[in-house]
Amino acid sequence: MKKIIYAMIPARYGSTRLQMKNLALINGQPMISYAINAAKESNIFDKVVVNSEHVVFEKIADRYGVDFYQRPSFLGSSEAKSDDVIANFMRKYNEADIVVWVNPTSPLQTCSEIQKVVKYFIDENLDSLITVENK
Repeated sequence: MKKIIYAMIPARYGSTRLQMKNLALINGQPMISYAINAAKESNIFDKVVVNSEHVVFEKIADRYGVDFYQRPSFLGSSEAKSDDVIANFMRKYNEADIVVWVNPTSPLQTCSEIQKVVKYFIDENLDSLITVENK
């Protein structure tokens, strides 16, 4: 049975260290657009969703042809925990078997990297996975 796989791209509006970093322009495109495009081009997601507390990201989602979920404002604070953001998303999109957190601040992440990670997750029958880079 095919699993339902969603990409969730979290985007806080009120970044504290670098103001509005998800909207910072790289080659004329907002940084978040690179994550959106990589997720779409991977062709493994049944749905790609930008998840933010601020409606400015709804316009970005519309521009790039993906869905938008406006999470509660308290989940956009610097005190909000990643676990709470993903749990809230999973309650909203409970039909998804797998939710993949695609980081909007990783503009060099490719669609093939996303494909490999999701394939590994499924092949190894994992219930959670986090990726890191060895230096």
